[in-house]
Amino acid sequence: MKLSEAQALILNAPQYFKANLEGYHTWGKVDFLQIAVRLDNNQLLLSHPDKALSEQTAEDLQVLPLKGDSYFQKLLFWKWRSNIVVMTRQEYASQVKETIPAILDDQAQLLGINIKISKSPSDAVFKSFWRFATILEDGRSLCIGKTLEDAFVAAQLLEKTSMSWILGKALGGAKPINAFEAFAMQQYYLIKYSKEASTNV
Repeated sequence: MKLSEAQALILNAPQYFKANLEGYHTWGKVDFLQIAVRLDNNQLLLSHPDKALSEQTAEDLQVLPLKGDSYFQKLLFWKWRSNIVVMTRQEYASQVKETIPAILDDQAQLLGINIKISKSPSDAVFKSFWRFATILEDGRSLCIGKTLEDAFVAAQLLEKTSMSWILGKALGGAKPINAFEAFAMQQYYLIKYSKEASTNV
């Protein structure tokens, strides 16, 4: 993505999030903290870590090399098919301290066979292999996608899954989907999504 396009994407993201919250309110509160966007020239554009997204200007955004030690650099460097990483703090996901198996069909399709806890940037790469969200030990989360819409949906689905897991445990435990079936569901979705995307180009 060109620098000007990435700047516009990040600066318009708060309006996008607000406009698309309909239908997600009952899943739990999701705060969007930072956004990283892959640029065309082996770089990324990152929002300011200490300012609300809604208060940022183009001067607050930082261009970084794609190769580096931060969560954003590690994920975008190794997950070369993804273009967006969003860091969030979420009402239910922030309470999760263990791996969540696939307990929902849409979780298996969009997020992967499970959701793991990451301890470091390098660990986040490993824990997000064939997955599109991971929870950090400090309660923040990283949600990944080809587009901002993909990352936004991943964040909302992470919250829905976390809420289902926590409430399910309180009621005796949620029954996980068989791991092979969950993987097959994800592959079917990815193939279908890829075909639809190529058709819409």
